[in-house]
Amino acid sequence: MVHTNKKKIRGWTRRIGHVDSWFYTYKTPDIKSFHSRGEDYVKVRIDPWNRLCERVPPNWYFRLIIQRLIDIHDHWKKSYDVLKQPFDLQIWLNDPNTIRSQVVCANVETTGIKRDNYYRQSKDNIEFPTLKWKSKTYDLSRFEWTLFDDEDLRFKNIEGLSEEEIEELEKLGFKTEETVINGQPETMYARKVGHVWIGREK
Repeated sequence: MVHTNKKKIRGWTRRIGHVDSWFYTYKTPDIKSFHSRGEDYVKVRIDPWNRLCERVPPNWYFRLIIQRLIDIHDHWKKSYDVLKQPFDLQIWLNDPNTIRSQVVCANVETTGIKRDNYYRQSKDNIEFPTLKWKSKTYDLSRFEWTLFDDEDLRFKNIEGLSEEEIEELEKLGFKTEETVINGQPETMYARKVGHVWIGREK
């Protein structure tokens, strides 16, 4: 669960520096993970927004994160281009749960193939929030953005959920769905919490 930031955050200069530190830590892709797991990704892990629980940073701060997500995207693209192996490089911008945003690079069979099974495509008819996220330091129009639903998901059998836990999920607004995972029937509990804009360079 993501919480909107309502507490006063001190030391904003230091917090801004944390964005740069996070970028320098993850600007080089994990090629081994790309080959062994079929994907490489980097989540936003910046103190204090991930401390104990996920918190949503103010919009001006998230624009700094977007800049670094794009920088990571560009660094990774150069590295993966050298491999001469098909890949699908994506930027995820979650809204309003912006702290969940990521850069993802998926191993695909053929150049141009899209890996779109991370989220379920949204049926909502809304426009990309350009005005909210625009900045003079980057160009969001470089990317083609597709809308997906941001959902909290829980799984009865995989997680071994108890009846008490299931009742609590239902009280929290989770809806029950029957699905199949790895050939096995599964009961899934889903709650929509926002949207995810997945961008690929045009």
